[in-house]
Amino acid sequence: MLTTSKLPNGIQLATYHLPNLKSIHLRISVKGGSLVENKINNGVAHFMEHMLVQGIPSFPTVAEFSRFIEGLAGNYGAYTKNLMVSFYITVPSTHLEEAIKIASETFFGPLFVEEAIEKERQAVFEEIKQKMDSHWYKISDFFTKTRFIDGHPLTLDGGGSLETIKNLKREDLIDYWKRYFHPSNTYLLVSGNFQEKRLEQLLKKYFSNHKNGKSFAGFPNMNGKDFTKRQVAIRSDFSLKICYLDLAFPSMGLFDDLQLRLKQNLALVIFGQLRNSRLFKLLRYDRGLVYDVGAGASQYPGLGYGYISSQVSPENLEEVVRLIMQEFASFVHHGPTDEELSFAKNYLTNQWLMTFDHPSSITGWVEDHLLWEESMRMPEDYATLLRGLTSQDLTRMMQKHWDFSKLNLILQGPIHNTRNNDKKYTSLMSVL
Repeated sequence: MLTTSKLPNGIQLATYHLPNLKSIHLRISVKGGSLVENKINNGVAHFMEHMLVQGIPSFPTVAEFSRFIEGLAGNYGAYTKNLMVSFYITVPSTHLEEAIKIASETFFGPLFVEEAIEKERQAVFEEIKQKMDSHWYKISDFFTKTRFIDGHPLTLDGGGSLETIKNLKREDLIDYWKRYFHPSNTYLLVSGNFQEKRLEQLLKKYFSNHKNGKSFAGFPNMNGKDFTKRQVAIRSDFSLKICYLDLAFPSMGLFDDLQLRLKQNLALVIFGQLRNSRLFKLLRYDRGLVYDVGAGASQYPGLGYGYISSQVSPENLEEVVRLIMQEFASFVHHGPTDEELSFAKNYLTNQWLMTFDHPSSITGWVEDHLLWEESMRMPEDYATLLRGLTSQDLTRMMQKHWDFSKLNLILQGPIHNTRNNDKKYTSLMSVL
């Protein structure tokens, strides 16, 4: 059973009782992340994430911390996203109190030991450098810096820059912690096997003494003006064996109408998310031109974009781009068939229902709603919202809310960045 409430000091709480389990999964988050950074402090949220588990009052060293949790066959971790910093822990349900206590100290009592900071600084260096060696890093970096205007927060690396990490001081980390880690900006989620009365007592014992601070100031103002103009962008990289293709267009943001976002989800499932999607059948089953193709959307406060992605051999690139453009134009103009729509509704409904098969995925679902939605909805609620949607609804959504005036075709790999290539692919985009 799902319950939501707010602790007296402002902490937002959600619990989901699963009496047949033997474990507890707990997640605690604050809004913030790399989206509130700038070029000067880019990486402070990521470094802060590392320091959360480098020493707390109950376990002053990370060795003690990890030894205790792993001794229970439990697991833990912290992570940073554009919009948040989080910590999670999974332990046997008999150790609920320890999990609650650790979560409280991790967010509200990190020690920031100077020696630990210097050791972890080197670990963060290694993590960033390892990521920078990946070809995916270069692909993602070029994509974001092409898709958004120069200097936009979304063009910053979520992990931070080596220069910033080198110069961050203990005071910088504590300042970030004080700015974002306070009860009115904290979201606590617990799922698994617990006694509700016992959980209530433990939350009062370990969280009620934290005093509230200033409210979250919000994310930077973002809107459609942050997207770059309609263009073809090519990055030549002959160290790669294949071309990476991304077609991206402005669409709905995180706080846009839920019905619109559901319509978009349906449309993307039909067009490119599954093996049964239009693009996969066309490019893989019918033509044998690609190994994989996908479609999806990224959403942030104030803006969002849809995308179609694939990896293509250089000799097939022009044909694949042409086929994608033609099929996409037809889809946007005519919409899906009733059969495609029925299949996608059934797929999404079952996908949502299966989310509630595991404590960590349940917590992820609840967390998304607690942080970003106006109200908490269950999978059955979403299934109800889907039922009345028609093919015409999806077609109207695509034609009105997908902005092809700022369409980007981004190509990376063993392809020459020449004027002729630019003109050729710009011409192929003209159908949209």
